[in-house]
Amino acid sequence: MRALFSILWLGLALGFGLVALGGNQAEAATAPCAVARVVDGDTVILDCLGLGQFRARLMGFDTPETHRPRCNQEAALGQAATRRLRALLDMPGAKTVELGGWDRYDRRLITITINGRDVGDTLIAEGLAQPYRRGQRPDWCARLG
Repeated sequence: MRALFSILWLGLALGFGLVALGGNQAEAATAPCAVARVVDGDTVILDCLGLGQFRARLMGFDTPETHRPRCNQEAALGQAATRRLRALLDMPGAKTVELGGWDRYDRRLITITINGRDVGDTLIAEGLAQPYRRGQRPDWCARLG
């Protein structure tokens, strides 16, 4: 019976994504999570078993703003990045969500991988994002010219 439960748990964890909580050891645990909603190209709402729903910011990359963009080009590329993130998350494959700390806007910092590849790497390779350099916000309007 214990083996059957372990197999079922593994299937559930792989189906919804395995979440490893970062932070201190007392906080470390594992729980299945699913993306409830994509907010924009680098922000999602997660729904995690035992943790509920919360806003999360994908780490390691930045996408153009869709909320208060500074120019039309930034708005268009931000919408394209949002659509692409949704499409990536809809693709079949093993999805893994890893939780880290918190950002200054009280969003949980996370990474999402699909079949072992970080979604940020995909968005960067496709020109929809750029690597995030802590403290430096890209000027998308100047970049898109």
